[in-house]
Amino acid sequence: MTTARKAAVGVSNVLITGESGTGKELFAQGIHLASSRACGPFVAVNCAALPRDLIEAELFGYMPGSFTGAHKSGRPGKFEIASGGTIFLDEISEMPIDVQAKLLRVLQEREVIRVGGVDPLPVNVRVLAAMNQDIRNLVASRRFREDLYYRLNVIEIAVPALREREGDIRLLAQHYVSHYANLLKKRARGIVEPVMQRLERYRWPGNVRELQNVIERMVNFSEDELIGHGLELPDNHVLTGVEAATERLLPVGGTLAEMERHAIVRALSLTGHNVTKAAEILGVTKPRIYRMVRRHGIRLERSLN
Repeated sequence: MTTARKAAVGVSNVLITGESGTGKELFAQGIHLASSRACGPFVAVNCAALPRDLIEAELFGYMPGSFTGAHKSGRPGKFEIASGGTIFLDEISEMPIDVQAKLLRVLQEREVIRVGGVDPLPVNVRVLAAMNQDIRNLVASRRFREDLYYRLNVIEIAVPALREREGDIRLLAQHYVSHYANLLKKRARGIVEPVMQRLERYRWPGNVRELQNVIERMVNFSEDELIGHGLELPDNHVLTGVEAATERLLPVGGTLAEMERHAIVRALSLTGHNVTKAAEILGVTKPRIYRMVRRHGIRLERSLN
């Protein structure tokens, strides 16, 4: 995204918003790696996973003997560890209000005071934060400090849901096929076009995380180079009548490119080269049909309908 690329070259704090599973941490890592701090540490903290009574010590560190069970020599917090680099505060909306106040001071003063300590310690850190809730509603209901919101939200990056990112499902599915085939020592190298189209039509409420789970399962059960034949997908991937018709357009075997070209040619033939109806059959948009036609060098004849 353009905003993320521009944010990477700066030093301002960034708030990343989006549904759960959209890959907000990947965006944060990308911003860090494209920034001048790339050689420094990237420290990710899931605020929702930290015990409430230890979150302050985890973030800001503690002195020896600060509390029962504390390490005898004390311990630096995440901010100290991230100094010179980037700290990523995921699910920051789950941070308790009292800790939010202390975080605000750290952002303003660029220094931390360890639990049980009195001397401030300077930290040179860039803060990236993320949440999957509506931050403005949280501020309005006083569950998130307004002053902290303005301090964090210098640049806001809204990560769209997977269903809104045209082309990403196909790219991510292929990436995960390669990843899990290598990890699981499987022959899989791709997904047959009918199954790929079903994946593209699915709404993915769990976003990238759900897609990753589905592809891992598919690779586990596949014995072929092209995944799909004889494979049962989850119930929410059951074929509709149009999707079933799409599957009948495709031959068994061949490369993915050959199968895609064959499907387009058959759909155009069945519809008298009516691009709108062919797009309906294949479950894709008209612009995408035109792109695939150009890519495969298919000649479009005047529609007979």
